[in-house]
Amino acid sequence: MTRPAGPDGPSPSATGSPLPRYGWFARGRDWWQARADARAGLPSLEPGRPVGTPALEEFHQMFLARVHRERLRVDLEVSPMHQTRAILAARLPQTEEALARARARLDALPVLLDTDQLAVRRGGEGETADDVVAARRAREHEATRRPLVDEGARLHSQLTQMRVEFARLGSAIRACELVGATRVRRLHAQVMRRVSAYERHLVRRHPAGDRIGPALAAQHPVVPGWVVAAETADPGAAGAGDTGPVPASSPRGATPPWGTPTAPAARRAPETATGSGAPTHQE
Repeated sequence: MTRPAGPDGPSPSATGSPLPRYGWFARGRDWWQARADARAGLPSLEPGRPVGTPALEEFHQMFLARVHRERLRVDLEVSPMHQTRAILAARLPQTEEALARARARLDALPVLLDTDQLAVRRGGEGETADDVVAARRAREHEATRRPLVDEGARLHSQLTQMRVEFARLGSAIRACELVGATRVRRLHAQVMRRVSAYERHLVRRHPAGDRIGPALAAQHPVVPGWVVAAETADPGAAGAGDTGPVPASSPRGATPPWGTPTAPAARRAPETATGSGAPTHQE
């Protein structure tokens, strides 16, 4: 089913769809905004003046909103699979223990009775032929042993199916994570196209265009940590130990207004901190 087109063109989150069209109208608007910011001296390198531009902050927030939408979409897709895997993770040890008990009871019974056991006579069998007595003892032993054999086979088949389903869900979860990561990468590429067009004109018109690079880079949209984690995860261990959706880290603080002096390192700290921990919903 094709998703409806947004204000910028076709939805970029549809798998296989082209990137949102960066038309001449949007490009011209970004050029005009870059020249207006350059005339205003933004970003300023003087102490106490704004370190960024409102246009770059807008690009950053637009990308962040789309990343949250994609993360929500991935969570909605994988949440039922995580719930099923959590149930399987709880049932697997129980099934393994039940199979071990069934095998222990089965091992306690010999496959065939020895000669002395086959010759055991019961009440009313004093005059019965030896071969008839042996056949009766063998049938009784088989009637005792057969339910244990069937129970062991049933538990073994059930355990195998549960393990296959557990592994299949892990692969499906990883596939959904990779698709979501690819969508975010495409969104990042689209936003950076606009950022590049804006900055190219800003640097040309700005009175200190050769020195404002660090101030501009501090406001660039950054790919969130959960995307990098999904792309670098070990396929052989995909979902091997998790039993729930990707946890969220402590929420990122409110983005400061574009006119508030903020050091570039402090601006990027929440984004780079996610690289060493669990995947998060935040940048």
